[in-house]
Amino acid sequence: MYEAKGFQSTDFTDLVRLVNDFLGSLAEGKLIDVKYNTVPLAVSSHTEYGVNPDTKYTAMVIFKK
Repeated sequence: MYEAKGFQSTDFTDLVRLVNDFLGSLAEGKLIDVKYNTVPLAVSSHTEYGVNPDTKYTAMVIFKK
């Protein structure tokens, strides 16, 4: 049987830490895959210099239960 666990953060470094902490708790041989995704939280019709759109980073860890 397989299970998936999701993680999200607005800081990629924080997301990686969360995923790594979880992976450290898995028994050896249980990890199947890790999927990362980046989702912009705001879409604008123009870009201002020095202004970055907010982004949410997500990850899904698939593992054997």
